[in-house]
Amino acid sequence: MKKRWLAVVLSAAMTSGMLGSLGVKAAEIDFDEEPYEATLMYWVANDARDVEAVEEEFNKLTMEQLNMKVDLMPVTLGTYGQQIQMILSSDDKLDIFPFWPGSMGTYIDADYIVDMSEYLEDYGQDLIDIIGEDDIMCCSMDGFLGAVPSMHERTNPVYMVMRTDLLEESGFKAEDIKTIDDMTPIYAKLKELHPDMVMYGCVNSMTYPVVIFSSLFDPLGDNNFGVLMDEGQTTTVTNWYETDEFMNACKTMYEWNQAGYTSADLATSSDGGESLMRAGNLFSFTTYGKPNTKVEKDSMTGYDTTCVQITDDLCCTKVTNSVCYGISTNSEEPEKAMMLLNWIYKTKEANDLLNWGIEGRDYVVTEDGTIDYPEGVTAENVQYHQDFGWAQMNQYNSYIWKGNSPDLWGQYQEVRDNAVVSKAYGFFFDPTNVIDEIAALQTVSDEYLMSLAAGALDPETTIPEFNEKLYDTGLQDVIDEKQAQLDAWLEEQ
Repeated sequence: MKKRWLAVVLSAAMTSGMLGSLGVKAAEIDFDEEPYEATLMYWVANDARDVEAVEEEFNKLTMEQLNMKVDLMPVTLGTYGQQIQMILSSDDKLDIFPFWPGSMGTYIDADYIVDMSEYLEDYGQDLIDIIGEDDIMCCSMDGFLGAVPSMHERTNPVYMVMRTDLLEESGFKAEDIKTIDDMTPIYAKLKELHPDMVMYGCVNSMTYPVVIFSSLFDPLGDNNFGVLMDEGQTTTVTNWYETDEFMNACKTMYEWNQAGYTSADLATSSDGGESLMRAGNLFSFTTYGKPNTKVEKDSMTGYDTTCVQITDDLCCTKVTNSVCYGISTNSEEPEKAMMLLNWIYKTKEANDLLNWGIEGRDYVVTEDGTIDYPEGVTAENVQYHQDFGWAQMNQYNSYIWKGNSPDLWGQYQEVRDNAVVSKAYGFFFDPTNVIDEIAALQTVSDEYLMSLAAGALDPETTIPEFNEKLYDTGLQDVIDEKQAQLDAWLEEQ
């Protein structure tokens, strides 16, 4: 019998650097051969009641368009660490899976992931068009393309989230808040009116001096031991913990602590600001923000909130590659895994199935084009509902949940287009040469940082002591290694 072929024509793209000069390519699919069986692991918010029906609908699409049968493997973050290590260290079937960028060097050394640059030209042209070459390069370490980033937000500015009713009671307005220090007089007024209320609280890792990195500097990797200040507009690696910015942020927290504006256990708190506000005794907290932050926080806290952006939008490698999807070396045919990944990014129905479930059963489309639960369906009885697009592949090519702007993804892209871009954007630091020093520095940081950032220690006396221990533990070696790798990378650009 004559074979039936479908040519999947991937769009032409002219790119430079590692991707080379690309032309139009065609990946041919033979529908007369046995369907390829692929395993797709992806992150989810919950263990859904009915994954099987979603998988069945997903496979109707992949069989028709790719001649592939896909085994969906949704994994929650709570169980992911143990599961992925067991699979990667075995011969278990796995094609596509998510991982954190800090694992890339280890995965490359252990031969757990394939170099996707070998397949991108022939099987991943849509990925280049959708993600963009600059963003894809954020997942390249020394020329090894270990993954592609998910389509989540590309900046992490700091937002102050406040209860609107209390802000109005204070007599201040959102327009009065430009920096973190503008919160001090608001706290003073509200503390007079509500002496038992906590003015500022959150999980200790989300205090202002900790989250501020996302917009003040480029951390050049998964740690803040050697950074590019001035929003990444310098190429000189320096010690963040010696800067005036860090000192002033800690002074502000210390002032709030001494005035009784913060919770007594802020340095050790594991409760998020959202849950603390929902409990009724918290006025404000800091968080990473995006265009739909208010919608999210209103839902999570149960209050009408006022969300004010207090730092700039900055694009740096760490934020873009914070969620990666790669191809496992356990894949029997990596080129087909790349075809599947490429197809998911470009296919709206695929992203909707993975995130929202089955149309008509798990969601319906409303008049403005957003989606909502069908009549009679709630969060308690829905068969499949994740609302976890940031951790999946391409939420930009998916429906938007009711309550958000129908143009939300356009707003996300607008933020990306207008953000400050670090001069080291696309640089992926390889910590291999200083891995022991970084581990030792983290121990020192664990001793000091959270207490400083919560205002529990006097920064004037504690920060010099903190820095002395950092240098004694090898901070300069890490700074020098980052500088050397960055200089070499800049020469190649």
